[in-house]
Amino acid sequence: EEVGIGPVKEPQAAIRKAEKKYNGDLLKVTDYCRALLVVKDFPCLLALLELARDSFGPLIRRVKLSTLKMNYSTLPGGYRDCKINLELKGHICEIQVHVWPMWVVCGVDGFRHYRHCLEYSTDSFDDPYDALGGLDRKVIAELVVMAEEAVADTPLDKLEWYQEKYILDYFAEAGLFMKHGLYAWAETTLKRLIQLRSESPDIGRDHHETMILYKYLEETLRLRGKDEEAQDASDKIVAAETRKTDEKEEAEKGLWESLVSGEALDMIMDPNRKEREEEEKMRKEVKASKKQWRKIRQQRYHFLDGNGSEWKQSTADASQNGGGATSMATSQGGENQ
Repeated sequence: EEVGIGPVKEPQAAIRKAEKKYNGDLLKVTDYCRALLVVKDFPCLLALLELARDSFGPLIRRVKLSTLKMNYSTLPGGYRDCKINLELKGHICEIQVHVWPMWVVCGVDGFRHYRHCLEYSTDSFDDPYDALGGLDRKVIAELVVMAEEAVADTPLDKLEWYQEKYILDYFAEAGLFMKHGLYAWAETTLKRLIQLRSESPDIGRDHHETMILYKYLEETLRLRGKDEEAQDASDKIVAAETRKTDEKEEAEKGLWESLVSGEALDMIMDPNRKEREEEEKMRKEVKASKKQWRKIRQQRYHFLDGNGSEWKQSTADASQNGGGATSMATSQGGENQ
């Protein structure tokens, strides 16, 4: 989908990273030379990894997928990617691989956002609009102008639910409107964003993002003296919370009924049963995933089956020309910073 080559890491940036993460050991920094690839989806990522293995196997020093795994946290700011470290002519280089749906949100500014989240601890804000705290009216006014320019090409009434970048831009703009006392503009923007989030098949009316928008709308309406409309927004928040509570109670009720029906006795008689069931479930999911991958691989990436000798020869040539010393810190981590 996209390919990019980053600049060589500046010496001061490398020193800062080494001091922060590796006790000053510059040999453990693995992203002096960087490139990025954006792939369409996860099957494409798997195909790329297989192709890389067959092409550069002896030169690959690490493949890091942790931030893409479901049970792993993102890096600060929500940053996620796959990292492939290669040894070329005695140096460890890094290829960042992004999946397109995440790249649409992250883009080239995603790393800058990640870096700022580390530097300013912005992930600690419970309310994103708190980041505007302490700014005087002149600065807020200048930011409002900049926000207006940023969304000028996509009018609010023409916005669609799938245009995530502009939805986020308008959300930021609504916060600026509220901080600057432009409550009428904030109201209009928030109502439209609520409509878009409710229309989204991935989010919907009860999603926490939609509820956050309702919370800001309620606050804005009260500041405008529209108490009846504000109460209506508050009622929607309460109704959504009630539905979630009811669903949770129903789930707990079902769990209790299953315990009463004999599961509790089974657990007493066989305390490891739950673990075995979870392991069996995981094995089935892995098996199903592999089966699906083989099907997709045959349909979309069948060329991977025919490149054995060709890739081995290219790998051998690359090893002779660029393999270099392996005494360097080849297995140590090196996240972007």
